[in-house]
Amino acid sequence: MDYNKLIDLIVDEIYKKINDSKVSEAKKLPKCVVLWEKDENRFNSLKDNFEVLSYDDSIKESEIVIVSRLCLRGLSNLSIGNSTSNEERFILKMLMMGKKVYIMEDGLEYKRYKSSAPKALYNKYIDFEQELKKFGVNVIKDVFNILDENKIVYKEEVNNSNETIIDKAIEATDEILDLRTKKLISESDLRKPQMNGVSKILVGKKSIVTPLANDFIRIHHLKVDRV
Repeated sequence: MDYNKLIDLIVDEIYKKINDSKVSEAKKLPKCVVLWEKDENRFNSLKDNFEVLSYDDSIKESEIVIVSRLCLRGLSNLSIGNSTSNEERFILKMLMMGKKVYIMEDGLEYKRYKSSAPKALYNKYIDFEQELKKFGVNVIKDVFNILDENKIVYKEEVNNSNETIIDKAIEATDEILDLRTKKLISESDLRKPQMNGVSKILVGKKSIVTPLANDFIRIHHLKVDRV
């Protein structure tokens, strides 16, 4: 066996691993920790820009925290800087460390009782929410608010002629609306075409359709083809 050749191979492999490690560290994404979320796919749109993790006790720090659901007790606890669970303690710790904390508006339990709760009690929970906002917590309606607030630009696409495509003008035929060049499809993209009689929509396989846009599609019985 040629030992000099073997040593050279080993050294080359070590250098390769070191370089791969450096590249991996350079590409390391900031952590985004999600609490109390049942749908694992809900925050897939963040994965190009963040390392999205479900909370567990081993996680000690995160650049961004998303609170998917917040019960009555959790809201009242956090509003006075108190905690009765590891999750609540984690949220308060991240706030103290100056990290960004977001609460999904549709996950605030107290809002479900707007029509039935005594007004004074309901207003008390509105006050709790306002207290959290004073702490720097952001209550958001859509996950894309996180991308917008962090000034993250959606990835560009390049066509065969190397021309950059960013929100290319939407072209509609008699009954078909072509949205294949849109990375993010919102309700506003659908409203005007719907008035013009469009009944079928073409979207890209990786396009993201917002919840409001999905509701609009369902209500107006629009057909969607992913191509």
